[in-house]
Amino acid sequence: MKPTVKNMLITALSPIGKTLYIYGGGWNEADTSAGKEAKTIGTSPLWQSFYSLNTRGYNYKDFDYKKNPGLIHFGLDCSGYVGWVLYNLFERENGKNGYVYKSNEIARALAKKGLGTFTTPREIVSYRPGDILSGDKACHTFIALSQCSDKSLILLHSSPPAPMVSSSPTPKGCPSQADVFAEGFMKKAYPKHFSLHPDIKRPVSYLADYNQFRFYPHILKDPDNLCSKTAEEILEELFNSINTFSET
Repeated sequence: MKPTVKNMLITALSPIGKTLYIYGGGWNEADTSAGKEAKTIGTSPLWQSFYSLNTRGYNYKDFDYKKNPGLIHFGLDCSGYVGWVLYNLFERENGKNGYVYKSNEIARALAKKGLGTFTTPREIVSYRPGDILSGDKACHTFIALSQCSDKSLILLHSSPPAPMVSSSPTPKGCPSQADVFAEGFMKKAYPKHFSLHPDIKRPVSYLADYNQFRFYPHILKDPDNLCSKTAEEILEELFNSINTFSET
């Protein structure tokens, strides 16, 4: 897989409908860096098994890795998810150095590696597909899928209860185009998953409280020109490009 914007988004979609949010998921048991699953190509069968056993009424608080460290192997938290996506985007073998950082550190860490630019919330002008957002206060991280014409944002993340496509309101906190597009995509692409976990809307803080990391264009290329397409066009192209939308 080449490190392109489209491949990054397709990779970020692949755990949806087969993975649940586990706090600490994607980290090693020492809680210091990427764990086995976040340094493995492809989704883990353990994620799928855990997902299948916990369909309705799932509450991540019932599965505390601090009480049972082995639980980290059964799902992904926000930083584990982003780290897994980056590993699958840039690496070709299992077990190499990972990309899992604390959620409030990942944007700075990637910029320090010389992979792209770091922008504070007040300086953000726009969002592009593949941007990584990292909150100092929010303790969360997510991937931008597309910005809509009303300045709302469609995003990808692992947030309780599961990885999903979510939406922000407009910068003024109003219902948004992103709400409509993200919900339509989830219903179309992951109907079973959406019926179980329909709460995909996120607060306006997602537009106000997050630092932005943006890959340099020579590192994350965009031969499909997704960065110049509308949110609707991007979602349609992603849907048509993925052959694994069917859920078990």
